[in-house]
Amino acid sequence: MAENAAYELNTGVSAPFRLEYVMTIRHKDTEYIVEVLDGVKITRNIDSIPAKMSFKVVNDADLDFTEGNHVTFTVNGTVVFSGYVFSKNRDKKDIITVTAYDQLRYLKNKDCYVYYDKTATEVIKMIAEDYGLTLGDVANTEYKIPKRIEKNKTLMDIINTALYLTEINNHKVYHLYDDDGKIILNSSEGMKLDLYIDADTMENYECNSSIDKDTYDYIKVVRNVPDGERKVLKRTGVVVDEDHVKEWGRLQQLYIPDDKVTNAIDMAVNMIKSKNRKTRDLRLKNVLGDVRVRGGSLIYLKHNFGDLNIDAYVAVESVTHSFHDGIHLMDLDLWYQEPVGNYEIKYNTDSDAVAKIKEANAKQQASHQTIGGASPYAATNGSMGSQVDTAFQLNEGRVSPYGSVGCADTVCAAGSYYNTDLAEEYNKGVASVPTLRSDLEAKGYTVESFNGYANKGDLLIYGDDDHVVISDGAGGCFGNSSSAGYAHTYSDANYAWHDGEPPTKIIRMGVR
Repeated sequence: MAENAAYELNTGVSAPFRLEYVMTIRHKDTEYIVEVLDGVKITRNIDSIPAKMSFKVVNDADLDFTEGNHVTFTVNGTVVFSGYVFSKNRDKKDIITVTAYDQLRYLKNKDCYVYYDKTATEVIKMIAEDYGLTLGDVANTEYKIPKRIEKNKTLMDIINTALYLTEINNHKVYHLYDDDGKIILNSSEGMKLDLYIDADTMENYECNSSIDKDTYDYIKVVRNVPDGERKVLKRTGVVVDEDHVKEWGRLQQLYIPDDKVTNAIDMAVNMIKSKNRKTRDLRLKNVLGDVRVRGGSLIYLKHNFGDLNIDAYVAVESVTHSFHDGIHLMDLDLWYQEPVGNYEIKYNTDSDAVAKIKEANAKQQASHQTIGGASPYAATNGSMGSQVDTAFQLNEGRVSPYGSVGCADTVCAAGSYYNTDLAEEYNKGVASVPTLRSDLEAKGYTVESFNGYANKGDLLIYGDDDHVVISDGAGGCFGNSSSAGYAHTYSDANYAWHDGEPPTKIIRMGVR
């Protein structure tokens, strides 16, 4: 694209600079400088979404490129976009519409990860190493996530979950983005720009307010608390803004902490500090462009929107940069939150619940020391069979901290009542079927193809290490139910995973 003169918006504000755009595509060892038709659009979002660039070129015999080729767009010598061609759409006029994404596009890959005591930073580095992604400056998020199992999730979702858990624990917001072919993790504060926007630098706007977008005025804490011979779900804390409940109604978020979390009320307070307020969605149209702006950037906005007068920094949720005929304009979606409302801890018995959980775990651990004596691998009949029955009874209704993917955790928790090796797996925090299977194999247990016969206490595995339960020795089983949301007994083991599908493998816990 050719160099262009200064321009004026209808606001009467001139931009006293000249712009030179260069688009290049590399195919094998050849780099093409491309003449672009009808301009270039680049969209950048938050939440680890890949940046998208679209442009049109003439289908020229001298231009040879294909999907996967590297593409670079520079403005006045500064790289604005570096990514890869993902689609080419041709029309009868021999015009090709090209769509390219930056490196974050590869975070749409799905995978399974289980990790313990890792920061979001470490999770990002782990994924980048596994997938050969190039990292730049990655901020230290500090907060260590105790344990996490991610099954069949996109890499993007895995990273965003880690960043969300970090946010509610240390009150810091981080953004992941690609900058000139390097993945960057930056704090929200580190993305503050010296960019001032007012009525003179934008053409139009849209403004709306909402309590329907991530707003909560009532945080309820629920734990799985020992109660006699079983565990039951009990309310252990409430943090609430009574004024907002009267004004907005009860907008509740439920928090079910892991047994090892001892500061659940503090966590609930952190949640309400973050969520107890209106959200404001602002869209600014045809703003004078600045190539530094991306999703997560903080820009200074001064404007009276009628019911809202803003004279402060606001966050960019999404930006679309448009480069056309020498003009660079932006459409900005901004995320503005009003100040957080008041709140109080209305109910708090969490410390008592934690004490009961610790006491029950101590008793359970003590019982593990004597179960099975010197031979915890004896056949699961007689007294061992009664211990399996007790395990089922005491864990009926148990809610796994891993929710719908808590099958291995549930098996280890219940199995700990009759087998010391399963108790060891539970204490290690094992929550993955492949990990549980490989650990037991390492201890000498044999994994066999399921032949339709199982003793009480044997482990039944479904699919390709997709699900695991404990056999009751009579055609049924005990395990975590994704649909019910808790552990219970199944009368037919063929219906413990998918309707009518039998187990594929068995680990016979009575034989070593």
